[in-house]
Amino acid sequence: MSDIPIPPDVLAQILSHLPVTSLLRFRSVSKPFRTLIDSPYLTHLHLTNSDKTNSNVNLIFGGDRTLCYLNLDSPTNTVIKTHNPLYFAILETVILGSCNGVLCLCTTEPDNEIAFWNPVVRKFAKTRLPPAKCLEGLGRGICVKGFGYDFVNDDYKVIRLVQYCSAFNDLLHSKLEVFSLKSEAWRDVGDFPYFLHNRFYLNVYANGCLHWLVSRNGHRRDLSVDVSIAAFDLTTEEVRFVPKPDYHEKAEVNLGTLRGCLCMVCNYPKTNVDVWVMKRYGVKDSWNKLISTADGKIIRELDILRPLVYSKNGREVLLEKNFERLYWFHLGDKTAKRLKVVGMPRLFVTEMFTGSLAQVKMGSASQSVVKKVKDEEEKSIKKKDDFLSNGFRLVL
Repeated sequence: MSDIPIPPDVLAQILSHLPVTSLLRFRSVSKPFRTLIDSPYLTHLHLTNSDKTNSNVNLIFGGDRTLCYLNLDSPTNTVIKTHNPLYFAILETVILGSCNGVLCLCTTEPDNEIAFWNPVVRKFAKTRLPPAKCLEGLGRGICVKGFGYDFVNDDYKVIRLVQYCSAFNDLLHSKLEVFSLKSEAWRDVGDFPYFLHNRFYLNVYANGCLHWLVSRNGHRRDLSVDVSIAAFDLTTEEVRFVPKPDYHEKAEVNLGTLRGCLCMVCNYPKTNVDVWVMKRYGVKDSWNKLISTADGKIIRELDILRPLVYSKNGREVLLEKNFERLYWFHLGDKTAKRLKVVGMPRLFVTEMFTGSLAQVKMGSASQSVVKKVKDEEEKSIKKKDDFLSNGFRLVL
């Protein structure tokens, strides 16, 4: 064999086609190998090849503090249990989304501990966000969080939408807030004068935007209300609207994504369900009806259907039904086959992520954010203690 070394760019091309688990083992071969595998160049090249070949696809199952994931390329149909970075948090862990192989986990309000985590590399960074404003006297509000990636500024962002409505369905308060990982700062970016329409309040990340189904007026669960697709651009931090497909009225609709393309699911209860895919983002004529089925396994007792991922050969689509069942839907013969996975939880929320070498690092600024939040909590507790002690002196 020749002793002539392989040029680094050629070696990077070879390594970029391997699974992440193999690359992690190869880091111990030599220092040059480790340097190359840890380089941003190979990380980007590996992720690009994975997207092109639809490989290194994983499904993570959330729903409680225990997390596990399934590698769809693996010959064994068994989940891999993994450590939850927020396992010791007081409140429930929520999967906000994934980008570039990085998952964003968050605990529910008012705890707001957050982790940016790569389950395959098993590295994460944590911080704590300030709680959403609780507006007294306005009734019960809702708080929706989303996660996405700003390609222009190379920045991961968490978006929070806080909305209060009156008993008469008046929009009393609706604000968008953004946490930037790059600046490690949380800020208000303006009003959001639209009603969230989907009762599950799912937000979908595609083409550098977070998307919600909204209406300008009307009740959230009124099917006669005309809904629109609002898109929050993570680069410009502005809201715009995306054209929707020409579906029949009075359908229960929700959004999804397939291989980076925005989807809309239209459920006509007990009759039929359609899945539309926008092939060219922002172009109305590019909406294509990918699935239309009356299969009883899919439409029976259907609350919500989410498209997750294409099969390796592109002939099937994996669908999640009611957060409890998975089905492979064959696009050719229009049949659905149940996917049963050993070790899968009974109830779950599924998120697709690409296995990658991506890592997220947070500096000293995150510590200052945590300290600021803790100081505010301590001040609040001290005020309550002072109030109670003064009250007891008055009584005594």
